[in-house]
Formats: sequence, structure tokens, C-alpha cells
Amino acid sequence: MSYPASLIAYAFVKKGIDEGKFVTQMKLQKLVYFAQGAHLAKHGTPLINETFQAWLYGPVIPEIYQDFKFYGSSPITNTNSYHPTGVNNVPYILDADALDIINYTWEVLKDISAMSLSYWTHQPDGPWSKVYIPDVRDTPISNNDIKNYFAKLLIRA
Repeated sequence: MSYPASLIAYAFVKKGIDEGKFVTQMKLQKLVYFAQGAHLAKHGTPLINETFQAWLYGPVIPEIYQDFKFYGSSPITNTNSYHPTGVNNVPYILDADALDIINYTWEVLKDISAMSLSYWTHQPDGPWSKVYIPDVRDTPISNNDIKNYFAKLLIRA
């Protein structure tokens, strides 16, 4: 099952707050990207509904950017004004596969800086580098490219 990217982002923000390892907007984007890649590689289906775009600092989901742009490059320290819900304000319930990928991603990346993760997304053989066009923000990154890249990456790990 796939979910709104904002819900997955919210899960990572909450983990950061709960553990005192606050995430920035940039790191949040990379966490969601990695989770999407890991889910695609492991399960063959996307974790999130939206499509990543190739922005200057790496893959971005514009909806996440809009949700958390208030923080700029500062750590996201609370979720008081943001509570993602589904249809008719019914809260989403993440399935076991989604929770597993979120927890795995968090454990692997929580201590890596946002800038290091951004550099990683810029690798010449990565999905971002295949489609990035300077000064263009709406170039999509295909889930197929993300899946293939992460399948190779996670097998090596």
C-alpha cells in the first residue's frame, strides 16, 4: 500500500523529535527518498503516492517542501500545526511493511548529515543525476530508476 508523502515525512519528524535528533527539511526529503527506494527494492511497490522531482539539492517531494518550508533550513522541532489525516479526518494506519521500512531507514540514516545525504543523492549513477536539469524543479524521477538503483545498493549492503 502507498501513502501520502506527508504522512511518511511526519513519521520521520516524530522519530526525530522523540529521539532528540531533529531533522531539517533537506534531511527529511532524503529520509523519505531512501524509504521510497528501500520499499520499491524490497516490495516492488512505492511507499508514497507522489513522484520525486530533481531539484538542486537532490530528490524532493514538493508537498513535503510546502508542509515544512516554515522551518527553512532549521531543525523541525514540533508537529503541533501538522497532523496528516486521511479521508474525513480518519487517521492513516501504516502497515507493517511501511513501518519496517521507516524504522530501517531511520536507523541507517539518523546520524548522517543532510548535506552528506544530499551528496549521496548526486552520485553519477543515481536516479537524480540521470534527469537533473539546472534551474528546473519539476523534472520527475521515475520510480523504476529509483527501484533499480536501490535494488543494487541494498544488495551490496
